[in-house]
Amino acid sequence: MKNIITYIFKSVGLAVLILGSTLTASALTTSSSTIEVFVIEPDSLGSDSIQPKSRKGYSSLTVWANQSSNVITTGFARSLAQGGFISHEILDPVLNRHIGNMGHLGGSAGFEYSWTGKVAEGKEWSLCGTVGSEMLVDTRWTSDAFELMWYGNGGHTGRVDILSGTGMRAALFNRFSLGAHNNFTGQRFEISLIQRLAGAEWSIPYGYFWVSDDADSLDTYIQTEGRIHALNDSTFLPAYGIGVSGKVPLTPVGSALRVEVDFRDLGILFEPEGSKVYWLDEGIATTGLPVLGDSLTWENIIDGNVSTDSLIQTGNSVSRMVLLPTKLSLKLNYELQENLMFSASLTTGGWMPEPLISVGLGWVVSDELSVGVKIKDGGWGGSRPVVWAQYKITDKRFISVSLEDPRGLFINSESSDSFKARGISIRLQRAPD
Repeated sequence: MKNIITYIFKSVGLAVLILGSTLTASALTTSSSTIEVFVIEPDSLGSDSIQPKSRKGYSSLTVWANQSSNVITTGFARSLAQGGFISHEILDPVLNRHIGNMGHLGGSAGFEYSWTGKVAEGKEWSLCGTVGSEMLVDTRWTSDAFELMWYGNGGHTGRVDILSGTGMRAALFNRFSLGAHNNFTGQRFEISLIQRLAGAEWSIPYGYFWVSDDADSLDTYIQTEGRIHALNDSTFLPAYGIGVSGKVPLTPVGSALRVEVDFRDLGILFEPEGSKVYWLDEGIATTGLPVLGDSLTWENIIDGNVSTDSLIQTGNSVSRMVLLPTKLSLKLNYELQENLMFSASLTTGGWMPEPLISVGLGWVVSDELSVGVKIKDGGWGGSRPVVWAQYKITDKRFISVSLEDPRGLFINSESSDSFKARGISIRLQRAPD
């Protein structure tokens, strides 16, 4: 039975990995993950709609892909892809955009199907569940590391360059959840089985680089670690975990103001032993560098003016417990007028380096069409616009499309060179009877 479950997870995960890799690769060369529109759920249809009675429940299918950065633009990525000389005209704007001395780039791609079971007559709770897959990518670096990589250390004499905090991680998660939905209040609680099908990570927990003002002394140290969650024959090494997800409305049903707290994947992942692990500790210290020349020489080494301390280790990891990429959100919706809605949200976690803030307005244009605009700030990127539309296909079925910074989607056009984010979400929904 265990082999069958693992096979199903791998099959679903590989399919999503192919789809997600295609979407994310186009975004990176060309951050939350679900669509943000008027979500048609039981607790948002008014008090009459959620009274316990025999009816079909709510369901939705969402597919998304998004990528954002606070410093890396489409134009910079295109220049790297095309090759050639990277001039200061290209590098300087990227360096100047580093805020808080950190650069970020990340995103996600995947799908999610969520459902609520049929509500029995007079029952307060009904069965609910979620199944889906998500690929997460998180990359961050210090401005000093960016300068050393692209400019060299020519302008860095007399100061200490900080490398600590630089790193990246990527993983593909599969999720299967079951829980209960309150038909009166809209509360939802689920227990999730999480599988990390594949993943890798690399980081510099501690590192610095220093050259004296006269460029006659050097002192540098770096401590780095990398992990590839695969066996020696490069086959996947899945890890499994348990998480709790849910939604808790904080305002009465039917009120003009709706406030709710969402939490997702609050739990622990149990990593098995066997992941490939690489450690490197490297330290170099020297005095009396030659006046002429820009590198260490044999004379330095022979004279004993160079002190090095290196440690390189490879091996396989032991089993351990790590936290899941938990995400916590506070959402607010307020009905300004009958056809006008204000919305705001604050989301943290999910590997995002900064909290994600979203504020916007939505309009009900007609019985079939609703549209809206939002401004997002944070996550992996800076401020960017979001536009969305929701169309009623039938009496109970809706389709919603959301575009994050639509101008960034034109990756092959020079008009998108200055944009740092792009994303698309599509959701199909069925409202309850």
